[in-house]
Amino acid sequence: MKWLQGKNRPVDERIVNIRNKIYKEAYVFVVLICCLSVIVKYILYGPNIGAVATEIIVLLSSSLYYGIRSAFLGLYSDEVEMHDRTSKLPFSLKNVLIGLGFGLALALFFGIRSAVAYGDGGSQSWWYFTIVFFASLMIYIPLFVGIMALGHALANKASKAAAAEDLDE
Repeated sequence: MKWLQGKNRPVDERIVNIRNKIYKEAYVFVVLICCLSVIVKYILYGPNIGAVATEIIVLLSSSLYYGIRSAFLGLYSDEVEMHDRTSKLPFSLKNVLIGLGFGLALALFFGIRSAVAYGDGGSQSWWYFTIVFFASLMIYIPLFVGIMALGHALANKASKAAAAEDLDE
């Protein structure tokens, strides 16, 4: 963050690395507190988006900031490359699988919720579950897979361009 730095003074790499580790731990701590707050408010107030809006904004904005910042600094493509070297599954395939998982989980949630809330029991509950589950699958799996795959492709492209620009300088 060049706009927060003062003069170009020599720095100890050990101190910088430890400071970055502390910042990472603080970020994880804030994310956990926000997630816990969302869960508690959901239990106390029910599905009221207004009660958890601040936490959702904090979670989304911090994630978006990290993703955008790492892509424009050229870090994202390096992270993907390091991941692909050490993992059996490529990062792009993991993104697709995560999108599939989110879509499937959301479809299951909506299917079970519809069966419990609107079904009178027996075959009607199964019928409601089946209809809502498959309709949700058709909506949310392409949505989440598309968002994850497109986001990865765009971030990787921008990151590679930024890294190539840094090499040219």
